[in-house]
Amino acid sequence: MKFIEVVLLMIVMSTVPARAAPLRVASHAGNTMNDPEIEAALALARERWRTLFPVKDERAELTSWYPPYFVRNIGLVASMHISETGSFGGPSADFVVVPLARMHEPRAALDELAATLTALAARGVSSALGVPLEETLGLARATVTEATFTPDEATVRRRREALALMYERFPAVAQRMQEVYGLRLPRYLATFAAFWRSLDEAEWRGMDDLGRAPDCIMVWFEDRGLSRRTRDGLDPRLECRYRSDPPEFVRVMWGDTDALHHGLWYDDPADPPTYIAHNYAHDTAETWRDEEPTPLAVLTTRARERIADPTYPEQPAPLTVHAVLAALEWFAEEDRAALAEDPPAKRWLEADRIPTLGTFGPALPPGAGTVRVGSPEARRRVWRSQPERARQWIESAKRECAEGKPGAALTFGHDLHWLDAKEYHEDALELLVCAYERLGRHALAEIAKVHYAHRDLARVAVFLPDEDGTEVTPSPDPGSTER
Repeated sequence: MKFIEVVLLMIVMSTVPARAAPLRVASHAGNTMNDPEIEAALALARERWRTLFPVKDERAELTSWYPPYFVRNIGLVASMHISETGSFGGPSADFVVVPLARMHEPRAALDELAATLTALAARGVSSALGVPLEETLGLARATVTEATFTPDEATVRRRREALALMYERFPAVAQRMQEVYGLRLPRYLATFAAFWRSLDEAEWRGMDDLGRAPDCIMVWFEDRGLSRRTRDGLDPRLECRYRSDPPEFVRVMWGDTDALHHGLWYDDPADPPTYIAHNYAHDTAETWRDEEPTPLAVLTTRARERIADPTYPEQPAPLTVHAVLAALEWFAEEDRAALAEDPPAKRWLEADRIPTLGTFGPALPPGAGTVRVGSPEARRRVWRSQPERARQWIESAKRECAEGKPGAALTFGHDLHWLDAKEYHEDALELLVCAYERLGRHALAEIAKVHYAHRDLARVAVFLPDEDGTEVTPSPDPGSTER
């Protein structure tokens, strides 16, 4: 991630209100802790964190971006990072700031940390560069064991309640998807919604680190989500639809850089999505196929990669990423079962695809026709610099489409849609609509029409805030709502 992107991510995340996470009963020293005791310790830690950090001098800075959170069997944990000023390099680690055995006296433990930081400031933070953080802070590192995130009864109950609620909401959300998009909603999106509904504070922070969250059509699973209106009466299909997003692509999740977004890829409205795909709208705006079959599987892969290959060797994945991976693995069986109920159609998994500019290629049924120039780059050269030849291709594709062979029209329509050259806008829409109609993919034709009618919207966010003022899940990329 580029330096400026990291800075922007931190600025945006610092403005996102913390989600209230249900606290669970934990045991220590043979006794039972109650929620008020944990809440009181957390409230005190949050208050103290406002004044404890950052600690810095001219050369170095010790930071802790977020206040401590509670981990069952460990206590209050916080991530801390030391670096030279202006650099994100340097070691970071999770530390136990109030051990479980001292949860009855959090003030004393935090006073000791405050004294340590005051002494560090007096001698200069730069004196701690190159010194192990645990030695500087006098704190124990929070380490992950097999039992650290084994769910207790309360956690399992919270997750099962979230699943039950999202499965209960699924029929109404699926009906809304059919009414608005004319597309089939896969049941694994209910599992995806349940996962997010169930997250505790540590897991939420893990997802902050991974830089992913649900949005767009996922708003319909939220409380009062189906009553959410759009600004200026805009069509809901415009929500999260970037200029180069193909009609087959319906976004369900944002990412943390270059307007990354993941979504469902529909080859045919009659069937469930064929793939999960992703697109960096502020980079190449190309749409790529994900290897994983569901959004939760995409997140699981990302969490495992984050743990196995941290951004910097001296900055291992925080405890919160381990927490969210454990939650993802708990939901994996439900996710597989949901996928089995709405699997991708075998005919589209095995179908011919002609790669296009900007996509891996929509699926074509037998007899749909083909193109003589199969290389997208070779076609790009024609679109860019050989207008007469390009016009011949376009007119030929239109004739073939009218005769019942829409393969070239669909291919060229995608090329020109991604190319986004003004002189080809009308041709791109006409080719796409002709191809979709000939293939019986009427819902995709309608998506293309509404997109082209509003393609110059300044922002892709069209849903209004909820009645209580809550926006759709905020994006960590400050420019990601711009087209």
